[in-house]
Amino acid sequence: MNFFIKTFGCQMNVNDSEKIRQLLENKGLTLCSSEAAADIIIVNSCAVREKAQEKIFSYIGQFPSAKKIIVAGCVAQVEKEALFKKKVKIDYAIGTHQFYRIGEILDKIVDGRRAEAAAAFNRQWQELVPAVQARSSRVSGYVSIMEGCDNFCSYCIVPFTRGREKYRPMAAILREAEYLAGRGFKEIVLLGQNVNHWHEANGGRTFPELLRQLARNVPVPWIRFITSYPGYHDRELLQVMAANRNIARHIHFPAQSGSTRILKKMNRTYSRAQYLKIVRAFQAAMPEMRFSSDFIVGFPGESDHDFNLTLSLIEQVEYESIFSFIYSPRPGTKAATYTRELAPGAVKQRLYALQELQARIQLKNNRRWLGKVIEVLITEKHPKKTGEVIGRSESYRVVNFASRTAIGAFTRVKVTAVGPHSLRGEEILKSADA
Repeated sequence: MNFFIKTFGCQMNVNDSEKIRQLLENKGLTLCSSEAAADIIIVNSCAVREKAQEKIFSYIGQFPSAKKIIVAGCVAQVEKEALFKKKVKIDYAIGTHQFYRIGEILDKIVDGRRAEAAAAFNRQWQELVPAVQARSSRVSGYVSIMEGCDNFCSYCIVPFTRGREKYRPMAAILREAEYLAGRGFKEIVLLGQNVNHWHEANGGRTFPELLRQLARNVPVPWIRFITSYPGYHDRELLQVMAANRNIARHIHFPAQSGSTRILKKMNRTYSRAQYLKIVRAFQAAMPEMRFSSDFIVGFPGESDHDFNLTLSLIEQVEYESIFSFIYSPRPGTKAATYTRELAPGAVKQRLYALQELQARIQLKNNRRWLGKVIEVLITEKHPKKTGEVIGRSESYRVVNFASRTAIGAFTRVKVTAVGPHSLRGEEILKSADA
């Protein structure tokens, strides 16, 4: 029996999809490269915005009824049995804590049992699948260290899709990271909705100590973490990062707004001034530090002044990149009860203005690299250009160049051209007698 996995959303979903793939392959199923040859299609879904959810149903709607469709992830967690009332055919729903039951659920589907939703919040940190088996490449090794969120930002559905915060034991994290490093992975990426809120129970070790132990004991060039919450950054984290050069000089640091008034309505626990203070402290300690961020445009009550404060924050920080979205009310969240005063057209204009500003900043920053040589980790073959590859710099810049060097290798690239979203360069190969 053949299967195909379509993944929507964040790196947590990518990681879960890798685990699902390995569980099904262990059961004797074969992964297909396209939907057409698949008997079963697993859709690992995202519910963070309404548009993301709509994409999933549009995607499912294209398939004939003969194919078995399993919806996994956040949409399954939110919708549960309501999924089966949609206009599209869905055979089973698997919530965010239930993917390890995929084999059992598949047997039920093959036996022709009625559609069900498995959506209990009861995942424990058992070692479900050896991490090295669950990665299709050996470039970036994802290591989940915590899951869920206790912040309940007023716009965010994550506490309802991923549950309350659970933290993986340090020993298990270190063991997995060391295993990945020993199998040739070049970077370790720590995953969590509030990754920097990881801690042990009863006032034990916290995230900075975990990072310190990883930096000391895991021999990889780069250690990254996503996604961090500004309210949990502290001086100890800064000191650990500054003291360990194998922790990448890049932080994804979601601001969401540049207005303290809007941040308060969002139930974010920091002000604009506090956010900027953290950024400046990290930049002072590590001048090469770069930030990326998330922003929501058109949050209920956002005035012209609030929006201009967001633009000015973007100008001040000069992010490497940002993800920006129009506010989308999500069921069960506090903000879904707020009055939306702005016309959709006005919100779109704000989004375009923000994205144009960021594109100008990125182009300006990228021009500084013209003619310079940077270290790049080759992550994949270029999907459209034969003989070319895509790589990432330490600050997560996209670099395109021609290369015969293996995927997963580090190389040096001289930047020859830039755009707002990527760099282009020429690989500098070591001479044979070097």
